[in-house]
Amino acid sequence: MKNERRLIIGTAGHIDHGKTVLVKALTGRDTDRLAEEKERGISIDLGFAPFELSDGSQVGIVDVPGHENFVRNMLAGATGVDLALLVVAADDGVMPQTREHLAILDLLGVTRAVVGITKSDLVDEEMLSLVEDEVNELLLETALEGSPVVAVSAVTGAGIEELKAILERESAAVRFKDEAAPARLPIDRVFSLRGIGTVVTGTLWSGSIHGSEQLELLPAGREVRARALEVHDSERQAAYAGERVAVNLPGITRNDVSRGDVLTVPGYLEPTYMLDARVRLLKSSSRPLRRGVRLRFHHGTREVLGRIYPMGAERIEPGSEVPAQLRLESLVVCAPGDRFVLRSYSPVTTIGGGKVVDPHPRKHKVEDPEALEEFDALGEGDYARSISIYLARAGAPVTTQRLVFDSGLPPATVEAALEELKSAGSAVPLGDRGLFIDRGCYADAVESVTAALERFHASRPLADGMEKETLKKQVLASWDGRAADALLDMMSRGESLEIEGKVVRLSGSSKKVTDAQASLMDELVSRIEASPLAPPGLSELSGALGQAKPALAELLAVAEKDGRLIRVSPELFFAPAAVAEAEARLREATGEQGITVSDFKNAVGTSRKYALPLLEYFDRTRVTVRVGDVRKIR
Repeated sequence: MKNERRLIIGTAGHIDHGKTVLVKALTGRDTDRLAEEKERGISIDLGFAPFELSDGSQVGIVDVPGHENFVRNMLAGATGVDLALLVVAADDGVMPQTREHLAILDLLGVTRAVVGITKSDLVDEEMLSLVEDEVNELLLETALEGSPVVAVSAVTGAGIEELKAILERESAAVRFKDEAAPARLPIDRVFSLRGIGTVVTGTLWSGSIHGSEQLELLPAGREVRARALEVHDSERQAAYAGERVAVNLPGITRNDVSRGDVLTVPGYLEPTYMLDARVRLLKSSSRPLRRGVRLRFHHGTREVLGRIYPMGAERIEPGSEVPAQLRLESLVVCAPGDRFVLRSYSPVTTIGGGKVVDPHPRKHKVEDPEALEEFDALGEGDYARSISIYLARAGAPVTTQRLVFDSGLPPATVEAALEELKSAGSAVPLGDRGLFIDRGCYADAVESVTAALERFHASRPLADGMEKETLKKQVLASWDGRAADALLDMMSRGESLEIEGKVVRLSGSSKKVTDAQASLMDELVSRIEASPLAPPGLSELSGALGQAKPALAELLAVAEKDGRLIRVSPELFFAPAAVAEAEARLREATGEQGITVSDFKNAVGTSRKYALPLLEYFDRTRVTVRVGDVRKIR
């Protein structure tokens, strides 16, 4: 695929300043699609149009409503914007939503903009100059300070070509979104088409999406498939970060998905009700933000209610930036480094925003030095400390990829941090499986495995060892199976335990048969040998000798390992000579057509109770093969 420029240009500005008319002059497309928008003459919801650059690339333009009642819609459109087109009418100048939209762009981290002073045909040069000065003053102390300004008229066409050229120049300077990261698409529109089904649209924040790819719809956690893709009304096999994408999702209804949901790679992100963030309260905010106050949290295309809790303070002063915890009333899907906007609960106005530092923190107290220390490590670029925090929180081995997801850091940075932690002894690699675990968690796991085996050996001194799967379920239930196996393998290589087939035991543990147990075992073997082809079962032996079945079962297992008995079924043991005799009679009695259970019973001279388990034993040991109701000699 050719090296296209993939980015989003987003409009911003006060109502009736000509954003939609200007977009039409640039692209030839009217972005007002709702009947109510046509009737009222104002934009209510988001509009979209492709804008073609001189190299043939098509970038997306998102046109947002300017009315104060629809700022929530503007916020949904502003997410993912790479280059802002701030629109100010020459006959009005800077207005309330001009200021609010600019504040939102600044809070969302938009660093490039072009200012279009519209309706230039309605004023003289002096007025144009005054408005330009007013705009430049407005941009001071924001990330958009010094942005190019051009006067235009959608009526006369004046300045339109110059604006196109400036937009193209600024587009070339935009830093592209990360195509190598996992795909993430905040959904801003949902609709159904006859014969096609449910379609969602949004700006692809990162990664790429391919046709027929399996994705996850969050926060519901539902697996979906991208059946078909469109970019700028053209079918595509793949869509990339920075593009406006329409995705057809078969198998779900219009009611299963809504604006604010996120399409992403399965297992990448986990929805959260709580997050730690660096929060900035606007200088223009009318009053401090009190601890626990209810507000509106805007992230991606989602708006939820929540409360804010500054860390180590009772309130946030206007113009200040502090660490804070946000506790939300609905789930959000975010990653470290994501930007968000805060609006007051009532009256509704933009008051601040910030950057996510930790999307899955623990609940903090007002004074919590440990939490502040972790916050600083996660937010200030101490990468090794950050990875050590995520390792400790996992409480189990994790992959490098999982740490990349959790931290939001590039793979190379995570790998370098792990090397540093390994050298310091803070991170333990589990074998060659690409798994790492916090040193403290590793020590706890080793101690727990050792203690479980010690208890087992104390309660069952004659057993060969503990079933590996039973041990894993008891001690490492929260671990992935591969990780649990890796830990046990490491412990066996370190000679602290032994693994024999499916059994695990502590190194040096040995069966200790007492004189009384040896005598009892001899009695068991004698009773079984006394009735070679009809030996007493475990339950019969338990009743006859007045001993518990588990104790006798362990003694019989020892006799089996010593070669004195053969286990034919969980309840039945035979002397080796008796099994050899039964096999000899089986071979002698089996004709070309095979042998039935009844025929074998008669040949051995025993009952079905013993004949059937013997035949099943011969099947397992590959003496016979079962064909329907008969056995044949292999």
